[in-house]
Formats: sequence, structure tokens, C-alpha cells
Amino acid sequence: MTAITLIVFFLLLFVGTPIAFALGLGAVCGIMRGEYLDLITLPQKMLGGINSFSMIAVPLYIIAGNLCGETGLAKRLVRFCSALVGHIPGGTGLVDVMASMFFGGISGSAVADAAAIGGMVIPAMSEEGYDTKYSGGITTAASTIGILIPPSIPQCLYALTAGVSIGAMFMAGLLPGLFVGFAMMFVVNRIARKKQYPVHPKASRREVWSAFKESWMSLILPLIILGGCGLGVATATEVGCIAVLYALFLGVFVYKEFCWRDLPDLMIRSAVTTAIALLTVAVATVVAYIINMEQIPMLIVEFFSKNINSLAVILILINLILFMVGCVMDLVPAMLLFAPIFLPVVEAYGMSPIQFGCMMTINLGIGLCTPPVGNCLFIVAGIAKEDIFDLFKASIPFLMCNVASLLLCCLWEPFTTWIPHILGYL
Repeated sequence: MTAITLIVFFLLLFVGTPIAFALGLGAVCGIMRGEYLDLITLPQKMLGGINSFSMIAVPLYIIAGNLCGETGLAKRLVRFCSALVGHIPGGTGLVDVMASMFFGGISGSAVADAAAIGGMVIPAMSEEGYDTKYSGGITTAASTIGILIPPSIPQCLYALTAGVSIGAMFMAGLLPGLFVGFAMMFVVNRIARKKQYPVHPKASRREVWSAFKESWMSLILPLIILGGCGLGVATATEVGCIAVLYALFLGVFVYKEFCWRDLPDLMIRSAVTTAIALLTVAVATVVAYIINMEQIPMLIVEFFSKNINSLAVILILINLILFMVGCVMDLVPAMLLFAPIFLPVVEAYGMSPIQFGCMMTINLGIGLCTPPVGNCLFIVAGIAKEDIFDLFKASIPFLMCNVASLLLCCLWEPFTTWIPHILGYL
């Protein structure tokens, strides 16, 4: 049954069928060919997969991210970052990365990060004389920070799939996200020095203070999310409600760049994005149920225990598989499909599900920047008007920061579990 499901899924994916429909049709074929499941299982498991209070966090963070892109928050964050680091070699590139770090603390989506930050920074870098491939490469790679620094929609979905705390997963991604961000800033600076890219005049204290006064209310939003989830003051869903209301308050009453008449259109776009994500979650739940019914994870554990005794070798194999999958499949369905398969394997060797979730997020996040289906790569290519393969080549030096973070995540457990442990999640 599992074999039929996966064969049909990959065949449909190969001919261009949307992932949610390919997964769903694969599940239908698997159930029909099986002997102990009825088709009534399909709607039952689909509904069960998304019918939870915690799942409400997903549309809330999607709405919050869309609001931030249209209410002037992203623009103010870019101005503040420019005042801080614009005078350093590679200044506007550093602004790109730093703004992605701040915006990642709001939207939880790499795609939203690439669209919002890239649309502002790439044209500005082109006007200053930066090579468009270089600026596009920075934006493409930096967008992956958005799925590491909390909130993170992929890590939220992984937590629900793996049965772990969403707050723990959010806090586990904080240190890897900061590492990737600062490592990218170092690489940007070294390349800019080598190519002698222009720098801005150093902002005066008055200019920095002015940029801060303009953006300080925007900076509070990431702190609300970090403090609310990290300190256990509220659940991820409750913090998502606060984030939406606060972003709406800033856009309508403080910055006055968002009108009430624009809200229905924003809600419709957010609903479409949410529907796509949750439909994928629902059908992936059915496929995961089929895989577990046939005890595929246990068979893999048994195979590895008989043939491979090293967790390091297993992690190398899993990471290679996930990297290849990430090149041809979007992050969310790949995570929902493969987490139930590989998680029991690594847990059998003593690996924390929190650590493994971060490993999957970092690995599959790289796939968002690689051909042929990298969503962030295509979005930035459209903004920069560059070929996707040229853009991918330009992003490789920056993506190596993600690879370094992935290695640390695999080799050193405290890299992901230290902050959750301090905050009492572990």
C-alpha cells in the first residue's frame, strides 16, 4: 500500500500535478489497493490532521506576515538596519541580511521574507552599483533565516507532526537562525571588501536615533513573539492573535499606511495561502498514517540497527536524502511526509526530536534556494530579473552558512536544545 501511494505521488509530481493533489491521489490509490483500510479513512484522517487548536497558529502567522509587508513595518526595519550598518563595507547587503533576521521574527515564512525584503533592497543595491546577481544571491539565501528565527511556520507544522511543543521548536531555531544571519553578514562583508562595493556615509547618532524612533514600535513585534512563546506566557496560537492585532494597529492607527478597505483583499490572499498549506497538511497526515500502519519506520529502524551502528552515518544518509528531496519538493510537504519516517529512526539512536526538527528545517530550507523548484529562488529571480541558475550560483557562498549551521545542528545537540532547556521546555 505504501509503495503504491509513493509511486503514484512521484509520478503525478513528475507531470506537474500540485503537491497536495498528488499526495491525496496517491493516498486514494494506496487505500484502494490495500486490504484493511476503507476510503472513509481519507476524510477522517484529513480532518483529524488539521482539527487542533495549535493549528490555528499557522493562518495567524500568515496573516501577520502579510500585514507586516503592507503596513510599512518591513520598510521601517530596512531603514533602521541601514542606519546601523550601512557604512560598513557591503552595507546594503548587510542591511538585506539584518532586515531578514528582523522580518523573520515576524512572518515565519521564507517566501514572505524574500518577497518583502527583496522587493525593497535589490533595486536599491542595483542603483548603488551592486551586481544584481550578488544582491539576488544574498536575498535568496537570507530568506531562509525566516524559517529558523521564531515564529516559523514549518517548525510549527513539524511540532504538530512530531507531537512536541511548538514553543520548544521556536526557541530551538533561535540560535541556528542567529548563527546563519551573522555568518552571512561576515561573508557579505568579505566579498564586498574584495569587490570594493560602495558604502554609505556613516549615520550620525541623530540619524540612528531618528531611524530607531521611526521603527521601535515595529521592533516590539518580534519581542512579543519571542517573549510570549519563549517564556511560556501564552501559547503560539495566542501569541499569533496578538501579533495580528498589533500589526493591524500599527498599520491603521500609527503608520496609517493600511486602510480598512484593504483588509478583505488581504484576508482573501491569506486564506488562499492557508488553504494550500492546510490541504497539504491534511493529505500528508493520511499518507503518514498509511506509512505507520505498515510499520515502515520500524522496518527502517530494524534495517539500520542490523547494518549500521553509527548515528553519524545515519544522519549523513538522511541529510543526503532530505537534500535531494528538497531540490524537487517544497519544504512543508517534504517535512510532513518524511518526518514520520525518519524521526523514529533517529530517536532509536537517542537523538532529540527537537534537534532533528531543526536539522530538517535547515536542510529543507536550503531546497527553497535550489533549482528546479526553489520558491525563494524563483521569487528573487523575478525581482532581480536574473536567470535562476545564475542566481543560485551567486547564492552558494551564502548558503554555505546554512550548511555550517546544519553541521553544528547534527554534531552538537546544545546548539538547538540549550535555549529550550534554559526556558524549561526540556
